[in-house]
Amino acid sequence: MSNRGGDSHLIMPTKSRRPTESAFYQQNLAVWTPNITSKTLWPILVTGGIVFLAIGAGLQHVASNTPEFTLEYTHCLAYGDASGRSCAEIINRNPSAVCKCVVNFTLDQYFPRDVYFYYALENFHQNHRQFVISRDDGQLRGDVLKAPSPRCHPLDYVRRDNRTLPVAPCGLIANAIFNDTFDLYQRAPDRRVPLVGGGSVWDHERELKFRNPPGDLREALQNISRPPAWSRELWELDPANPDNNGFQNEDLINWMRSAALPNFRKRHRRVDHSVAPFEAGLPDGHYTLHIRYTYPVASFGGRKAVALISPSWMGARNPFTGYLFLGVGTLQLILGCILFVVHFFFTKN
Repeated sequence: MSNRGGDSHLIMPTKSRRPTESAFYQQNLAVWTPNITSKTLWPILVTGGIVFLAIGAGLQHVASNTPEFTLEYTHCLAYGDASGRSCAEIINRNPSAVCKCVVNFTLDQYFPRDVYFYYALENFHQNHRQFVISRDDGQLRGDVLKAPSPRCHPLDYVRRDNRTLPVAPCGLIANAIFNDTFDLYQRAPDRRVPLVGGGSVWDHERELKFRNPPGDLREALQNISRPPAWSRELWELDPANPDNNGFQNEDLINWMRSAALPNFRKRHRRVDHSVAPFEAGLPDGHYTLHIRYTYPVASFGGRKAVALISPSWMGARNPFTGYLFLGVGTLQLILGCILFVVHFFFTKN
């Protein structure tokens, strides 16, 4: 039946906002509140501590058995220099010089495949704000016709052949690319270890972030200048592999991934295991590293090194995760023992 007012208008009932009379809406559901006491907590902490210590010990075992060898060569002696100077001294006096040094070393253990060759830099702040932003991502995607980004200043234009030319790739990051080169030899018998590139760049980086302009790369860059610190043009970074030139060069892409810490390493090459006798890995023994030393680091207190790594299922050697589990497990055991003592000696039954 409808209610009508004096003026014959229909009066609608007021809609109630009250929740339904259910245990869920009235917050009357049964709950379980754990009674956390020393009696209930110490077994959990002791059990968790044992589990974490076991996992940490396993991770440390894997990390300690992961083959890795690091060789620093910051102050290696210049090969054939009569005065016995280091390459760092020669480069500091003449930054455009090319120094060669030869370093002998010994691998004490066998490196199973796959073996990767890294370079490492210390005290190099790629994470500095002015350094990180000094790049032009549009240019790296192949748009070389537009003017370089103002962020690249002062390495956006250079004066070359009486012309002012835009720089590509512009900016501080690209200009400071690591450019030492290496040749690795096994001694007794004397044979070259094949170091090749590839495998360190994601497909989406080449497809989306780093692309070459259409057409012939040399013609597209004929009115573009290379960065001032470079000794090679952008289209001739890898003469042996035409697909590894321009903005899609693997070494350039790796370098443009700015490291978060001042001490870092980047993958440079890998051992070609299709060549005998390195099919199964890198044998232990004596080796010689020939270095074309052109990258200055001693002037700002930096250091550089190379590393040979044969990663395990966890990747490269990294003991931090194992230490973390061991530390947490030890803390849990200590707290569990304290609560055990509190329960059995200081709690009234």
